Formats: sequence, structure tokens, C-alpha cells
Amino acid sequence: MRCVAFLAGLAAACLSLALTAPAKAQSSQYAQYTSPEQVQNWHLTLGAGLRYQPDYSGSNDYVFRPRPIISLGRGTKSTWWTSEDDAISIGFFSGQAWRVGFSGNLLWQRKADTNVALRIMGVPDTKFGAEAGAFVEFYPTSWLRTRIDLRRGIVAHDAMVAEAKVDVFQRIGSWSLGVGPRMTIVGADYVRTYFGGTTAGTGGLLQRYNAGVHSIGAIAQATYHWSDKLQTTAYVEYKRLMGDAAKAPIVKAFGDRDSVTFGISASYAFDLGF
Repeated sequence: MRCVAFLAGLAAACLSLALTAPAKAQSSQYAQYTSPEQVQNWHLTLGAGLRYQPDYSGSNDYVFRPRPIISLGRGTKSTWWTSEDDAISIGFFSGQAWRVGFSGNLLWQRKADTNVALRIMGVPDTKFGAEAGAFVEFYPTSWLRTRIDLRRGIVAHDAMVAEAKVDVFQRIGSWSLGVGPRMTIVGADYVRTYFGGTTAGTGGLLQRYNAGVHSIGAIAQATYHWSDKLQTTAYVEYKRLMGDAAKAPIVKAFGDRDSVTFGISASYAFDLGF
């Protein structure tokens, strides 16, 4: 609950700063930086982060995990907002206050013998795979982003995954602050793959799983821009599992439907020269 209060407080602070800052929603700078200006070259942003997160979704055992950062877009001087929980993104089309592109996610292999709860409940290993699809972003104002991702599982699971995000953000000198709510909707096979078990009494892999809201939550982050191309970020993310995932034995008996993730990252934008 302290994490929720912190996120709510930061959201109020960002919203207050955004509302009291000079209006930029209709400014020429806002129109320029949220439009596909030819004077801005394409940049490939690469980086890495370290997260302190649950061993698996719904676990109360926490581990450190690395994560890659990959993004492709036009220009570095832009009002496009990037959140630390965004998928791998490549913006193909954009106009004033909107952007559409590729959305991807890597799914790491999970071995049941690495966690006691997974082994006891007979949860099978999961394969290394990916999710691929598209995202669309819309900016009603210069301090508010809405984003929807829709991806399909490849190899690891055979389900659709949808993510809805809203971010309130504000830039103050070399700092950028942002916070916003999250919701994830998944297909039945996603729940079966990551939360189903073979042990008697758990419902087994043949149990009927329902598609629907998988989790809700929020994220807050603070980014320091060392230059137009180099930045470092610290963030905290809260997530609450919903539906069949929250009822799974590996969550109810051995884990927690509520989780908090802490992370840091660094990234650099490379000018591709065109």
C-alpha cells in the first residue's frame, strides 16, 4: 500500500507540474517534435537495465534480472514519451500527436526446478519465445500519453496479449518524471502456460482457463538526460494479478498476487545518418 501511495503522490505531482507549466499542446515546438520531421535523422536506441523483481509472475521470491532496451525512432529532440515497461518498439508511421509501429517482447525460458513452488505444483517448463505485434500512441496534450500494444505469442505461448497504458509526464531541466496506470489482457493459453500445473488438485493443464484482464498496476520513473543521446533511469512498478492467474495455486499457496519491481537502466541513441 505504501507503493500505491507513492505512485499516487508522484502522479499528483507530475499532473500539477504539467498543468502549471506553459501550455505546449498547440505550440509550434510540440507540433514539430510530434511530427515526422525530415530534418531529424533516424536513431537506434540501445541500452540495458537491471530489475529486482519476482522470480516468476506471482512469486514472492525476488531476484535480479537484466533486460534489454531497443527502440527505433526519428530524432532525439522529441516529445514522444518512453516508459521503462514499454515493449521493444519501432515507430514506422507518425503524425502530429500520434505514432504507430512494431511492438515486440522476448519471453525467457523458465525451468521448474529452479523454484520450489513450481516444482511442487508440477508447473511445466516454459520455452524461450517472443511476442510480436503493433502499438499505437496518441498524445492528447504535450504531457499525456496513451498507448495500446497488441501482440501474439510465438513458440512460448499461443495467445494474444494486449496492454493499455496512460502516462502523465513532465520534463524539468535535465530531468523527466512520469507516472501512469497499466492494464494487461491475455488469452487463455497465456494463463495455462505460465500458471497451469499438472499436480492433482490444481486443475491440471486440461483445466479451462479464461481470457480476460490479467493484471492492473502502475509505474513511476525518473530519468536524467546527460545529453540528447545518453540517459539513465530509475523506476518502481506495482502489479496486481487478476482473474485465473490470481487464483492459481502457485500464486495463492506459494506466492502473492501483489508485486513491486524496482529497476535502473541506461541507454544511448545512435544516429543512423538518414
